[in-house]
Amino acid sequence: MAGRPPDASNVPPRWCACGCAPAAHRTIPRVIVDIHTHLFPPRFIAERARLAVSEPAFAEMYGDPKAKMATAHDLLASMERAGVDVSVACGFWWRDPALAAEHAAYLVEAARAAGGRLLAFVPTREAIDGAAGIGEVREPTPEGVPASTLPVLTHCSEEVGHAYAGKVGGLTPGALGRLLEARPQARVIAAHWGGGFPFAALMPEVRARFDRRVLFDSAASVYLYGPEVFRRVIDLAGLDTVAWGSDFPLRPQDVDRASVDAALPDEQERAAILGGNAARFLGLASE
Repeated sequence: MAGRPPDASNVPPRWCACGCAPAAHRTIPRVIVDIHTHLFPPRFIAERARLAVSEPAFAEMYGDPKAKMATAHDLLASMERAGVDVSVACGFWWRDPALAAEHAAYLVEAARAAGGRLLAFVPTREAIDGAAGIGEVREPTPEGVPASTLPVLTHCSEEVGHAYAGKVGGLTPGALGRLLEARPQARVIAAHWGGGFPFAALMPEVRARFDRRVLFDSAASVYLYGPEVFRRVIDLAGLDTVAWGSDFPLRPQDVDRASVDAALPDEQERAAILGGNAARFLGLASE
C-alpha cells in the first residue's frame, strides 16, 4: 500500500554474536535501523551555492562547501560498510515549495529503487504517494507541523549549551511538549534527544502524553552530549523510547554505530536501540 513502510520480512536477517539466527534470541532485532539520515538530489549538491542565496536555513547548514551532503548512492554504500539494513532518509525543510517537492520526489524514487532499504521522510506539509513519513520538520509551533497520520521527524534543539549551525529554529523541549499536547494522535521522532525533553518524562502527566508515540533519536549525539546520555535517557524515559540515528552524512554510520556499541555494553539494550525500537515504531516488525 502506498506510503506504508516495507515489512521487515523483506530484509535479510543478521546473525548475532553467538552465531545463531535472530529468531533464537527475541531481543536481537531482525533489522539494524538508522532512523535519521539526510539525502539530497545530485542537482542540489551541485548547485548548493545558488540555493544558499535564496534559502537562509540551508545556507546556514550547507552553504560552506565543506559541509557534507550525500546522495542515495552514498547512503547505500555507507549502509553496506556499517551493516545497516534500513535507513530513514530525510529531506531538508525548504522555504520554497518547488524545492520541497523536487526533494520529496527524489527521496521517494530513491526509496522505491532501494527495495525497502530506504524509507522516505519527505519535506512537505502533505504526505505524498510512496512516503513513509514527513521530516525533518523545523517548525517550532504545533501549527507549523503537518497533521499527518504518518510519523513526523522533528528537528529539536537544546535551550542551553554551545551554538552550532542549525540550532536556532528547532523545537525546544517546551515546543515539543506543546506539539504533543496539541496533536494527541501524532507519532513523533524527536531528533537530537528531543532537545533534552526526556527529563520531563519524570512528570506523570507529560509521560502520559508521549508514551509509545515518541522516539528520541541520538542524531549528532557526540557533538552534544557525553556517551552517558544513552544510560540517562533509558533510565528517565524508558528503553523503548530511544532509537539510533547517525545523522549521516554528518557522521559516518559505521563510526556512529560503534559509539552506540561502546556506550551500551548490555546486548538487549543495544538490540532495542539499534533496530528493535525503530522497527516497532515504523511498522517494520510486529510487537
